[in-house]
Amino acid sequence: MFVRNRRDGMSFILAASCAIALLFVDAQRPSPLQPMRDSFYEAVEPLFYGLAWPSQSIEELSNNLRFGLQLQSENEQLRQENLLLRSQVQKLSFLASDNARLRDLHDAASVLNSRVLISEIIGVDPDPDRHVLIINRGHGQGLYEGQPVLDSLGIFGRVIQSGKTTSRIMLITDRSHSVPVRINRNGIRAILSGTGNRTELRLQYVPEKSDIAVGDLLVTSGLGLDFPEGYPVAKVTAIHRQADDQFLRITASPVAALDRSRYVLALFEKPVGAQYLIRPEKMKVVPAPSEAPPAVVPVPAARPSTEVTNAPSP
Repeated sequence: MFVRNRRDGMSFILAASCAIALLFVDAQRPSPLQPMRDSFYEAVEPLFYGLAWPSQSIEELSNNLRFGLQLQSENEQLRQENLLLRSQVQKLSFLASDNARLRDLHDAASVLNSRVLISEIIGVDPDPDRHVLIINRGHGQGLYEGQPVLDSLGIFGRVIQSGKTTSRIMLITDRSHSVPVRINRNGIRAILSGTGNRTELRLQYVPEKSDIAVGDLLVTSGLGLDFPEGYPVAKVTAIHRQADDQFLRITASPVAALDRSRYVLALFEKPVGAQYLIRPEKMKVVPAPSEAPPAVVPVPAARPSTEVTNAPSP
């Protein structure tokens, strides 16, 4: 027992001495044991990576899934917002164009020395062979059959049927529509008829030697029962002379925006020989020769589809 205890005590002393010696050696700078420590760390370093890899992989996969779903959600939200903003931009563009058309129509109405009613086009006749539109005003607002209709540029057509709250208007390009006109430059009279083509009209009964040229403005002559005198209708686009024919073959294009106008003016003016010429650019009133300028009554700008302007009685 004594020998065993003595052997254990010697082992403890030896181990303690080695530990103290190692601590003393390691305390030196640079430590002689540093290369051994580095080699040991490099040997066990892959073990650290191996132990950390499962948790890192799980965390990375979780982050990818979480951020991936978040990105997908944000992408879908941005796509919807982009679609909404684009639709709003389109709506704003439409409203800007619509306001510009209303301003042009108001400018046109403000210079007309007559009573007018601004109406909105709400439908199109389903018959493709007819050029007929439907407006949101009828005889309940005073409209009547044969009443002239114009937009901010010129003659648009005439009312052919009037209901209580709606009316049907025939465009000047309809095959069955004709209007007496004259050349604004020299006063030559003729009949302007529709061809079924919204960009083309035909001027009839113009003698072969008449003074007419491409670009001449055609205005209403006031000889018919519907259209008063002096309103722009069309411009001459082509003149053809045919042998052995006493009349010229003349085509013209309407000045009114037949395929674009949304609002139109129903004109309460009888063809009693107007004294003014109206140019198609902005429907400005120009007094006839030796006549005093007309008194113009402006049209209020509120609710264009319901406001009616009354000029003073002559």
